[in-house]
Amino acid sequence: MDTSRRRLIALCAVQFIDVMGVTVVVSALPRMIADLDGSPAQVGLLVPVYAVGFSSLLLLAAKLGDRHGHRRVLITGLSLFAAGSVVAATAPGMTWLIAGRAMQGVAAAISVPNALVLLTRTASRADRDRALGLWNATGGLAGAVGLLAGGLTTSAVSWRAIFWGNLVLTAILMATLLRLVERDQKDRRPTPGIDLWSVIFQVTAVAAIVAAANTSARVWAIPTALGLTAIVAAVLLVRRERRTPKPLVPAGLWRPGFVAGLLGSFGVTATTSSLVVVATIYLQDADGFSPASAGLMILPFSVAVVIAAAVAGRLMPRSGPRKLLLGGLLLILAGATAAAIWSSTSALVAGLVLAGLGNGAGAVAAYGLGTAVRPEQQGSAAGLLNTAAQIGTATMVAATVAVATATTRDNGLDYRSGWLTIVGTAVVVVLGVAVMTRASGSRAGAAVHASRVLAGHHHTVGEDKRDARRCC
Repeated sequence: MDTSRRRLIALCAVQFIDVMGVTVVVSALPRMIADLDGSPAQVGLLVPVYAVGFSSLLLLAAKLGDRHGHRRVLITGLSLFAAGSVVAATAPGMTWLIAGRAMQGVAAAISVPNALVLLTRTASRADRDRALGLWNATGGLAGAVGLLAGGLTTSAVSWRAIFWGNLVLTAILMATLLRLVERDQKDRRPTPGIDLWSVIFQVTAVAAIVAAANTSARVWAIPTALGLTAIVAAVLLVRRERRTPKPLVPAGLWRPGFVAGLLGSFGVTATTSSLVVVATIYLQDADGFSPASAGLMILPFSVAVVIAAAVAGRLMPRSGPRKLLLGGLLLILAGATAAAIWSSTSALVAGLVLAGLGNGAGAVAAYGLGTAVRPEQQGSAAGLLNTAAQIGTATMVAATVAVATATTRDNGLDYRSGWLTIVGTAVVVVLGVAVMTRASGSRAGAAVHASRVLAGHHHTVGEDKRDARRCC
């Protein structure tokens, strides 16, 4: 195996470890709480603290990579993840365990966008789409492996072994990356600084909205206050970004193709995460499956994600990311519709497979559109794409469960309402992406036409369309 392929696998392993960190503790939660005698308030913090740290700092971490070198910042993030693993593995009480999980969430935010930038920069043009396919396939596999590995490790050894395993894997990965990834090259061009107020407003807005989504089942005043905080911080962020000479996101990044990728990244995770969560509850509540059996019934979704992402990486050079993204979103829409129309286990599993295929293809295409930017913009692009994906999961899972809870007559969920909420979300995202990609295609076609005229070339409409597709 040549060096470039080993480097690609190592960078994708960063995605694997950090995404697996979200789900690996789920199966172990009862044992952790019992061993450490956790209070209800502490239990409520254990899962959200990772999600808040992960989602809120992605954009800042990517900007720090632009300024200080993506390899250097990536290694720093992995070092912090290892330190958090030690704190969690040796935790004498719930407070220390929560602190360790918080460190891991922050470390994941530092690591993932910088690994993505290094992956897109080091892969050749011919291999870039396949690399993105492997990146997204790795993320899809990590979620399922986390649930399985966490449960098996806790049952066979101890929940503390999960974090010791994280430490060993992270140490091996750091050693591999230090050997395979070249040192950061010093850029002679001046790097714009980072506006402190923009950072404060951005982190506050994302952290508040993710925290609100994770506390939506509690007293209404808490998520309401957090939601209002997120809105105020977002308004202040937009105002600050327009005025500061050092914006977190360069103004030139907001082009239709990038916005389509950003909307696709949000939509793919928002719809499929909600579908998986509602399906898991349905299988246990309505069909009487045990938690382990319900997990196995969800497994075809993860397998479909991995297969579709790998295939999409090979198809995208021929089909273009726009068609692939729309096709993936339509598959997700079909899967959610099947679950809503035919309320049966077989229809649900078939819907999960369709949604998994759509997730794999759509995520690759969204990242393909979103990272097709100038080198100096790739850090911001990677940070925003990952932030959109995290917000999609956090907000829409909570919204779907809230709708399903509000429309039921008993203490359970109205599953059809939940699935119809996912269908509606998918329709809105499909329409938004269609508008953005059409605008992107028109702009690219006009640019190609103008370049040909200036160069004095004769051309046909078909040639312009083919060149526009390659651009976008």
